[in-house]
Amino acid sequence: MESAESAERIRLEIEPGWLKGKVDGADESSGTYEVSVQVKTLNPAAREAVLAYLEEDPQALYRLLAGQDALWLAELAPSPLQGEEPAADARCTCGQRACGHAAALLAAAALRLAAEPLQQLTLLGLPREALLAGVFDAWAKAAPPPAGGSAAEKATRAKEKGPSGPSPGEWVAEAAAEGRLHRPGPQLSELAVQLSPPPPADQLGPVGDWTSLLPGVRGASKALSVIARGAAKQAEQKRRNLKSP
Repeated sequence: MESAESAERIRLEIEPGWLKGKVDGADESSGTYEVSVQVKTLNPAAREAVLAYLEEDPQALYRLLAGQDALWLAELAPSPLQGEEPAADARCTCGQRACGHAAALLAAAALRLAAEPLQQLTLLGLPREALLAGVFDAWAKAAPPPAGGSAAEKATRAKEKGPSGPSPGEWVAEAAAEGRLHRPGPQLSELAVQLSPPPPADQLGPVGDWTSLLPGVRGASKALSVIARGAAKQAEQKRRNLKSP
């Protein structure tokens, strides 16, 4: 296992196709060096082989997600850090090829991949999200459709069939045509009338020119305004007393 001392010196990042990290020098005056190694990711055929294996073996998927052993990776998705090629391709800010900083990073990465097999697939271009999406999608396609069709098919049939019975608007139109609009019906509770409060009393007045109907009567316009305000006041009082059913 990786020692505590080396863990403090190396900060490792694993991304699809890239191994990156920061390595502290042997002494405090050496500073910190950044190392990056680009690796080859799985080709489409190898990627599908990994997904197919996990689709057929849910227990293997469980062990992989739990960080347990995954011996099958050696055959289907071997570690890209084997051999001398990764060390030769490493780039370090120290400017040297195949330096000790790169070697330390690769050694720490090898231990990480052995302890966390899922990280190996991430490095090979198959991170956890893509892995689960591929397996779950395959399981969903292989599952038999539910009895009676899918939810989308049921919704389509219901839309084509339309709602059962007349709508409230159709019921009102039919009742008006038959002269029974005053009779309550089973859908009467679905109707609602919004009553708005009247304008302020000082803005109320008779509709139309009523003074022409009272020629020669002094104060007719003022009297009509008083009547309108009184009627509005009584209507407002009744509106407030109304209770919704």
